[in-house]
Amino acid sequence: MAKAGTISLFDKLYKGLNKEQRLAVDTIEGPVMVVAGPGTGKTSILTLRIANILKQTDASPDSILALTFTESGVHAMRERLVDIIGSRAYKVGIYTFHGFCNDIIRRFPDYFPRIISASPVADIDQIVLMEELIDSLPLDRLKPYGDPYYYLQPALSAIAELKRDGIDPKQFKKLFAQQQKDFIQANIT
Repeated sequence: MAKAGTISLFDKLYKGLNKEQRLAVDTIEGPVMVVAGPGTGKTSILTLRIANILKQTDASPDSILALTFTESGVHAMRERLVDIIGSRAYKVGIYTFHGFCNDIIRRFPDYFPRIISASPVADIDQIVLMEELIDSLPLDRLKPYGDPYYYLQPALSAIAELKRDGIDPKQFKKLFAQQQKDFIQANIT
């Protein structure tokens, strides 16, 4: 607790928020969705909201779940929450979406019989699979500078991005066909 006459870190950070951000922090009941661009303070707002919920209610830290897209977001949120509320922050469930799902599968394996014996493909296995695919296809145009694997990492990154966006192979094929059609049309006119 802050000593009499001193301002807490929570109060200091709260004072720096605009009206909409304060509304998100002050809403301690029900869900809140914060939509904003990179670097606009989403992590800070959600961290302050968690601290405010713990400050204003009798909720226990382990009853709170915070999800973010990146490990760096998890780290930043946890670090800031520790600064604000201390060691209780380690009891708050802060995960990436992927990490949370993996934790659920690990904790409740009986509900996931088809995937429990499976394991995620390691980075090296992804690379080996892509190398085999590249070697098996006639991709002369995609093998610049004598390096057949030049575009391997960008391809893996693109696949990961498609997965994050929830685009399956059929949807991708349709999107690709439309873009190809638009490209051809634009170059004809």
